[in-house]
Amino acid sequence: MTSTDGVALDSALRLPYDHKLDPVQDVDADNAGDLFAKQSANALAGPLVWSGADFKDAQPYNLQLSKDDVVEIDNALAEFMKLGLDGDDVSRDNFPLPGLSRRLQACAETLHLGRGFFVVRGLEASNYTVEDSVIVLLGLASYVAEKRGRQDRKGNMLSHVTDSKQWTIPADRRHMIHTNAALPFHSDMGCDILSLQVRNTADKGGYTYLSSAWWVFNDLLNREPEVIKTLLTPNWPVQLSGRQGTYYLAPAFTFHDGKLLASLDPNRLGRHPSMTDSRVPSLTSSQRDALQAVSESAARGQLQLALKKGDILFFNNLAMLHRRDAYEDGEHSSRHMVRLWLRSQKLGWAIPDSMRLPWEAAYGENQKVKARIYSLFPVADYVQPRYTVGSAAFLIEEDSEGSGPE
Repeated sequence: MTSTDGVALDSALRLPYDHKLDPVQDVDADNAGDLFAKQSANALAGPLVWSGADFKDAQPYNLQLSKDDVVEIDNALAEFMKLGLDGDDVSRDNFPLPGLSRRLQACAETLHLGRGFFVVRGLEASNYTVEDSVIVLLGLASYVAEKRGRQDRKGNMLSHVTDSKQWTIPADRRHMIHTNAALPFHSDMGCDILSLQVRNTADKGGYTYLSSAWWVFNDLLNREPEVIKTLLTPNWPVQLSGRQGTYYLAPAFTFHDGKLLASLDPNRLGRHPSMTDSRVPSLTSSQRDALQAVSESAARGQLQLALKKGDILFFNNLAMLHRRDAYEDGEHSSRHMVRLWLRSQKLGWAIPDSMRLPWEAAYGENQKVKARIYSLFPVADYVQPRYTVGSAAFLIEEDSEGSGPE
């Protein structure tokens, strides 16, 4: 696996701080202005240009399962369990859904060609063991986007987004997704399709919000067009590793294959205040202003999702920004989402070189990490991570949960 300038990925992680990966492939610093001038002549159009106000209720984006659908899922689960296989083996071939498959495939098209998200609703969480619920998640996902991405360098395929009561490490020393703090609008760098299965909800707060990057683009084009030029310019320093201050330069928004793609985590861009290593460049004032403008625009266009236990959310992470509220857990319960990174081999969007480094780490075939681990529960003993600044903990670092990604 190679990085954007042909340096092996593992080597890139150990590059000296003054070696910056090539920032440009599709949009370089010299022609970002030309692209802006061309794109600013026309606002984006299509089903991805939506705001939360366009949805009066959840019916348009819910895939509501019928009793017959649930029976079919339960039968597929039973058939798979008879095979004695592991989670990594779940596929359409051994998780048969003859009645539901067409609707799931239509939802896959919605992710890539339509509005970009949907929610599977109608599964009663209490009817499934933890293992069974994960198999159901993997089985349904195999009809939506069959390729799964590694979420850390240990090979974990699932991430547990929660604030476990077992953990003794102070919250300010954990990744943000392992706390009950609010998360700003961001995308998970390196991920195509993001899926979240709701294992448990918060006692108070913790709502998930989506905002279309396409709508945000149009909104900013109308209100603050100079911000668009800043977002398209590939000079945003993206942090890779806390120990050595490694980073590369990339755009926050880019156009590729006729589509707008977003790759933006505010807490991964520039030098974080908690970092003592000053070799990662600070954001410029125009970049800081652009992040603020994106946050405000995304909030104007956001859709609040009232997710329930058992729900499964799928959304196009390349076209969406997402955030969550701060929350409070109950005395004996914790908000708990199980996260998958997915890609459709048939429908998946082409990935520009500027976004390829973290994407290859998740989905690439030529990498040293061969393990594919499906942990059913969060780690019992949370180890303080070396690097904790990301909103959606970044893939390319030393370890995972407790020492790495989300």
